[in-house]
Amino acid sequence: MKVQVTREQKDRQIRREARATLILFAICFVWNVGFAYGLTGTDARLFGLPLWWLISTPGMFVIAVIGVVYLLRHVFTDFDLEDEEGGSDE
Repeated sequence: MKVQVTREQKDRQIRREARATLILFAICFVWNVGFAYGLTGTDARLFGLPLWWLISTPGMFVIAVIGVVYLLRHVFTDFDLEDEEGGSDE
């Protein structure tokens, strides 16, 4: 269901969604790089794969999916980007 909002509310919501997306990206980046470089000194393996890879790459995918679901449910709002005043009845 689309929500009717003013131009200022649209701009504010767009900035909020972009900021939340960048925060999720930063979390995924720190997770991936942190575990990839933080655990490279260990020789631990699981299923024949290095532990650092299992935690950093598939782990980041899980974090990203959970983050996107959260953003879609709690941050993103469905609204029309067209201006109501302008109209497109040409």
